[in-house]
Amino acid sequence: MSTCDIIIRAMTEADWPAVAAIYEQGIASHKATFAQEAPTYAAWDAEHHKHTRLVAQTIDGVVAGWVAIAPSFARQVYSGVAEISIYIHNQYQHQGVGRQLLAAAAAESECNGIWTLEALIFDDNLPSLELFRKCGYTQLGVRPKLGYDTALGCWRNVAMLERRSAAKDFA
Repeated sequence: MSTCDIIIRAMTEADWPAVAAIYEQGIASHKATFAQEAPTYAAWDAEHHKHTRLVAQTIDGVVAGWVAIAPSFARQVYSGVAEISIYIHNQYQHQGVGRQLLAAAAAESECNGIWTLEALIFDDNLPSLELFRKCGYTQLGVRPKLGYDTALGCWRNVAMLERRSAAKDFA
């Protein structure tokens, strides 16, 4: 598959079964999230911004991955800071889908007043860390034993990365 074979478009509620299935792959891998199961669409929808919800779709109509952002803080002063989540279907990993989604999410989030995107990634998820670095994210540090992974029965370290907008309005 070539990156030209992918279109990035807005996620809709109709995409949820495919999005949830990809999320469940991330859960099963134990590389992406502390979650034990995908939430309902209503629960997921309530936690995420209404903008910057994107899917990567193949020319055959298959959802190959998705990205979305959620507010990082409740206080208005931090309204331009959001946490980014990205999941790529196992079959489409390492094919440029993640780079396309992260680039599109950065552009769309900036158009919606977001000046900082932050990512929380398990520190042993080296492919994800490398993807984010290639897409302009800076690693701020690692928070040791930030959360307990009940599925694996161990504490997990989480790397904190951020991408600050270079847009003139945010500088």
